[in-house]
Amino acid sequence: MDFVEAMRTAVAVARHGSFSSASRELGLSAPSVSRIIADLEADLGARLFNRTTRQLSLTDAGAEFVAKSSGLVEELDQMRNAVRERQETPKGHLRVSCVTAFGSECIAPLMPEFKSRFPHVDVSIDFGNRLVDLIGEHFDIAIRVGPLIDSSLIAQKIFTQKIVIVATKEFCERHGTPASLEALKGWPAITQVSGEWGRTQRFLVDGQAVDFEVPQHLIMNSARAVRNACLTGWGYSLLPDFVVASDIAEGRLVRLLADHEPDEQPIFAFHAQRRHTPRKIRVFIDYLNEVLVQARLRS
Repeated sequence: MDFVEAMRTAVAVARHGSFSSASRELGLSAPSVSRIIADLEADLGARLFNRTTRQLSLTDAGAEFVAKSSGLVEELDQMRNAVRERQETPKGHLRVSCVTAFGSECIAPLMPEFKSRFPHVDVSIDFGNRLVDLIGEHFDIAIRVGPLIDSSLIAQKIFTQKIVIVATKEFCERHGTPASLEALKGWPAITQVSGEWGRTQRFLVDGQAVDFEVPQHLIMNSARAVRNACLTGWGYSLLPDFVVASDIAEGRLVRLLADHEPDEQPIFAFHAQRRHTPRKIRVFIDYLNEVLVQARLRS
């Protein structure tokens, strides 16, 4: 007797309350289902079903056996499907929603290599900072700064950003070098604000967390636009480190208050909870983890 097949058969009979209905689901004849249940009961030394001409019902032993078997059968199916799927070629259309700055600066340049590795996965990315309804709007993945409070989603950390304070050398020559966050409040600022994000940034100063309420002299909802405006020298800006890394390295911008350690802001990839996560989603997130970790190590 195949014990796993017998468990699966008992679960099907209990679900349908009928040998004949269970046989159709399992692709077996009704006599075969009856024989499997009889062999199982003989093996266990216990009756699992009460049978009458009109009704089929579980005994106490049967109810316990079916309850435990259901979980085991489901777990075995999940394991088998997961192994099978890993051997399959990832394919399909992957829809991604991604915050604009991180998507433009970090995700977009990685996509040609992803397509080279997984040519059968077509990717469309919607850049924007609004919170999307992942399921209702039919997105497979959403990439956002900070965790979302939604128990129906799975969050996987793929990166961290830090908000740094930058300005041009010409700006510093006109205004001087600030000694504190308080000193910055009176200076012209060009800042990124998107909804509530960006209105306050946190720094560690002498080991203490300090929240800096960002002046809103000139605000924009695009990090790239803020960066371009900052390069004119009119004001200083608070921007993600990956947006201005090359500008600092090449001398177009300088970092202000470098001894003020910015709070790390995690960036997560969110996807819906499913019994089996589609392979196209898994390989996309695994790829981002791989290349973004390498990028951090090189920086």
